[in-house]
This record gives sequence, structure tokens and C-alpha cells, in this order.
Amino acid sequence: MITSALRQYPYANVPSMSDIDPDILELAKRLYGENCELVKRTEWSFTFKCGPKSYCSISRFMAEKGFEVSASEIRRRWPSMDERERMDFAHNWWPKRTWTGDDTEILDIIMADGDDDIWQCCTQAFLKHPDRDRAVNFLVDRVLHYRLEHEPLNYFQVLGMSKDKRAVPAILPCYEKYRKAMDAEAVVGVPDDVFRGPIPYFPYLMAAGALFKITSSPEYKQSIRKFFDHANEQVRYWAEHALEIEGPTTVKRNAEYSKKRQA
Repeated sequence: MITSALRQYPYANVPSMSDIDPDILELAKRLYGENCELVKRTEWSFTFKCGPKSYCSISRFMAEKGFEVSASEIRRRWPSMDERERMDFAHNWWPKRTWTGDDTEILDIIMADGDDDIWQCCTQAFLKHPDRDRAVNFLVDRVLHYRLEHEPLNYFQVLGMSKDKRAVPAILPCYEKYRKAMDAEAVVGVPDDVFRGPIPYFPYLMAAGALFKITSSPEYKQSIRKFFDHANEQVRYWAEHALEIEGPTTVKRNAEYSKKRQA
């Protein structure tokens, strides 16, 4: 999995293109367009400027063949790593294609000494843990006791992917809270800002999507599908994403993104 995001990075000591393996640069250009420019390199990733406001990140674990780190190395270094370094490592480490006993040990280190900001960077790694009961119990506990300034959407998503029914009692109260908050649309209308406005479209759809994956209940499926025709395109896109359906809005977005990459 190659990750990309819109981010702001400090550009002090910006590496030149000659400092990067040509194969990695070619990968970036193939994924994100010919205008990719290397602007930052950390121990675990490469970051490229791909447009006026677009920044794309490629994990070294994915880009460099044979790139690995041992559990003993992380165990030695983890206590001295600051929050940003820990998040950078966790975010770029978890998507690696192979999973070894060392990786399980690394995940155990992160679980034992971390916080929600770090765990949210590598939530899907929990699905790779050989002790599925322990991993699910850990994620359920985080839904119940998370310490974030935002909703624990990554936990919802991964628990949905786990299809473990133990997650339902933890997610359901959140779903019901969001469902009641959604009623405000009938009174105030669709807000200009559906991302940060008063109506929790995305958290609601993510919680409903997770519950549907776990239970297969038509109640949750229908609660999502009714937003396929919503007045706001972003809400329609979120609804299709929640059911993992490549509907009209997703097809349109993908086509637009492809054109931008080819421009």
C-alpha cells in the first residue's frame, strides 16, 4: 500500500533528486505524475511535492526491496523516539508486504508503549497480529476509552474489517449518537462545510459501515444507501466508500484524479 496525503513539511535541507534511487523516483512519477519533486526524506519515508498544494509520501518499506528493521532495534530505540518519530515509523512500517515474528514483536512494543495518535497511524497492523483475540480486545478498548480530539474512525474501520461481533457493543453507542445528530440536517439544512460542520456525516457513515460489515444487517446498509443521492457530492462519496461500492460519484472522482495525474 502506498500512502498519500496533503501535508505541510519543513523544507530545510531539502534533498536533491540525485539523492534518491532512480527506481524510487520512477515509482513516485508513475503513481503521482511526472512533476513529482523530492522535498523531504526521513529514516522511514520519502515525501514528494506533486502539485501546488499536493504532497505524496512513499514508505521505504514499500519502495526499497529488502528494507527491514529488527524488533531488537526498535525495542532499543523506541524509548528515546519522540512522538513525531514514533508516528513517522508506525505510519510507514505497518503496510509492509511481508509480516514476520519481528513485526509482531514491534507491534507488541507499540501496543505496550504508545497512545491513540500512534495507534491510529498503524491500526490495520492489528489485523496482522497472530493473536486476533488480543488485537480485537485492544481495539474495542480504544473505542471505549480513546483520547483523541477527533472521533476514533480508524478503530471503527479496522474493527469492521475484523468482522468480530465483540466490537458491536462498543461502536453502537457512537453510531446512535451520530444518528441523532444527523437529524439536525432537516432543521438547518446541508452545511457549507460538511467536513467540520455541525452534522457528523463522515463519522456516522464510518460507524454504520463498520456495523454493516460485522452484522450484515440491512438496517445499516440502508442507513448508508440513503445518502447515495445526497445533495452534497462529498457526502455521496463517503456513503459509497462506507459500503465499498464504486458508484457514480467514486467513478467521477477517480476519473478526475486520473486526469490531474496525467496533466
